[in-house]
Amino acid sequence: MYCSRRRALQLLGASAIATSTAGCLSPGSLDEYALITDKLDLSSVSRPYLWPDPTEIRAVTRVDFTTEMKTQYISELFDQGSVTVKQWPLVRRAQWGETTKPYPTFLKQNDSFYQVQISNERQLNRNRWHFAVDWIDEMPPDAATVESRPFDLSTQDERVLEAALDAVYADNDGFLGDPEFNELQTVEFHHGLDVDASDLIPSPPFDFVEVSEEYFQTVAEQRTVQVPEWTYTVTEITQSRSEFNEYARNEIVKHDLSSSNLSESARSVVDDAISEDPRRYEEGAPPSDGLSEVLEALGIAGELDPIDSYGGRVDFRNVVAEYQDTTYRFDLIVTP
Repeated sequence: MYCSRRRALQLLGASAIATSTAGCLSPGSLDEYALITDKLDLSSVSRPYLWPDPTEIRAVTRVDFTTEMKTQYISELFDQGSVTVKQWPLVRRAQWGETTKPYPTFLKQNDSFYQVQISNERQLNRNRWHFAVDWIDEMPPDAATVESRPFDLSTQDERVLEAALDAVYADNDGFLGDPEFNELQTVEFHHGLDVDASDLIPSPPFDFVEVSEEYFQTVAEQRTVQVPEWTYTVTEITQSRSEFNEYARNEIVKHDLSSSNLSESARSVVDDAISEDPRRYEEGAPPSDGLSEVLEALGIAGELDPIDSYGGRVDFRNVVAEYQDTTYRFDLIVTP
């Protein structure tokens, strides 16, 4: 008997959930405060800080920008010293509570190392077309037009359609069966996609899409969205790899827990967090004096709101610190 994707997820969930979720940091598996660590080797700085090929950095869109588009931006950046782009986070960003913050990002061009930084950022309101597919738990009407693979679409439209199909199960844990969302999961026609050349806009040439015996209704609509825009600048550092490593390390490592005069209880928190198994420290709310002291030393405490003010899990990620001659990356996960 043929097994649809939805049915396969349901069957898989019954047999594999015990092993597939082992070690996963889902909200239900953590106490209110979880301090998680990774040992960081900065003897030779590499990704996610150094990007020899920045075109590998994805745009913050469901359909990525083309390599050609990104290459054009990079050429302008190095030719002019700055470039303004929308929706492409060339400077890497880490989750920081209910927002994000940039962290040191470096590029290599013509045997020289550069630091790229944000000189200006703003949010723009734009009217843009969106395309989506909505899963239905029934057969389409007999008179409906149904499209199935291989899709008879342009390369651009096929990318949009595939992204829309993927979005239906985005953030699904793989074991929930039918996808359920409060809002339609749409694919935005950003400035890197040609709306005028699309057959999906303003109305698709088919009513439904069939994939693995699942049916999805097509939707096309205009929405007003906020579009992030960043202006980037580059500064040449050096052509020497060793000099670059030293410079980058000083930019990345912002805290020294060894010299911060931590109390015994605070050191105990750090020791537990860096232990090999499970490399995390957890406790319930409110945070203890020891944890509060560590979070103060890591520059997180001042950014924390009362835990009952958060509507869901928030992360404070990518805080790099030295402790006992070893470099660690700290993440704090707060789960109300």
